Amino acid sequence: MSNMMNGSTFWNIHNGIRDHFDVFGEWEARWSSQWLSQLGLRSSTVWMDTGDVQGYNVPDYGNPLNPTSIPGAFNAQNHSRTDHNLDLTALLRFTPDAQQTFEAGFARKTRSPNLYERYAWSTNNAMTMTMINWFGDGNGYVGNLNLKPEVANTISATASWHDAKKSLWGFSITPYYTYVQDYIDARRCFGGTGMSPCQGSNLTRSTGFVYLQFVNQSARLYGADVSGYFPLLSDSAIGEVKMTGVLSYVRGENLDTDDNLYHIMPLNAKLALVQKSGAWTNTLEGVFVDAKTKVSQVRNELETSGYGLLNLRSSYEWKQLRVDLGVENLFNRLYDSPLGGAYLGQRPMVYGTAVPGMGRSVYAGLNLRF
Repeated sequence: MSNMMNGSTFWNIHNGIRDHFDVFGEWEARWSSQWLSQLGLRSSTVWMDTGDVQGYNVPDYGNPLNPTSIPGAFNAQNHSRTDHNLDLTALLRFTPDAQQTFEAGFARKTRSPNLYERYAWSTNNAMTMTMINWFGDGNGYVGNLNLKPEVANTISATASWHDAKKSLWGFSITPYYTYVQDYIDARRCFGGTGMSPCQGSNLTRSTGFVYLQFVNQSARLYGADVSGYFPLLSDSAIGEVKMTGVLSYVRGENLDTDDNLYHIMPLNAKLALVQKSGAWTNTLEGVFVDAKTKVSQVRNELETSGYGLLNLRSSYEWKQLRVDLGVENLFNRLYDSPLGGAYLGQRPMVYGTAVPGMGRSVYAGLNLRF
């Protein structure tokens, strides 16, 4: 059982409180040498509340005592919310022999809205709305008192083949499918008066920064992770050499709007040659990322091009000491990070530039074990 409480004051939020109380249990049963099951259950209660609000000044933000103004309408509502959430995990594992493992599982995970998603209230002007943003997209957001917790239901399976000691070779594949009820996404805000940006072309703009409100919608995500490793050389003049690889794909869709979900990584892979000789381990790694073209239209998310990077790593171990050296992005390739969001460093902020990925970087480290 865990108990966590916090209370704070945030941008756009006055005396925000989010208390969390959990009770959980887990049961594991080994039915035979081949079959194992796990069940987990968590009951979670989340209490949230906030005080009345007011803007920087009455002329621009409205009189907080007037229920027809933006802050007054927020203050006139009951802010207290209590969510009773129930999570469940179930796993069944079959190990027919020392070289095969098969798993199938189901998970129900619930997330209550955070303070900003529920209680950010101002739509008076662009500045206060863009203060509500942890997505890095440059857009402005307003909360929604009526948000429900989002509930993700995931089914997945894993098939794994490997040598008996899991040290020479291995291959595994994990497909999965997730349906999210009341997924917390966003829609273009509309209406408003005065300096509010929720007017005019905000509903239809396909370029530039926009202004959004958090809403519950339905979503699904599906994909697969594939990984493997196998030897190329053993007991050779240069020691042992093996190849490792990881391939990941995920697709995210909003089922209510047919839009793509925000911040989804495109198809990507890592391939590496790992050479070991005595105390030395040397790695040559290639990173390959597909172009990001399935982007969130409601957020005017930026597309990015595909790219490939080369990394070098080396380590030397002597008794309790390990020395690490490496170069990331060896050829100093210029690329846009598909999860980096929009570049917002210039003033005024200009739409259309993605955050570039990290250039060539060299590192060194010492690790001493006691």
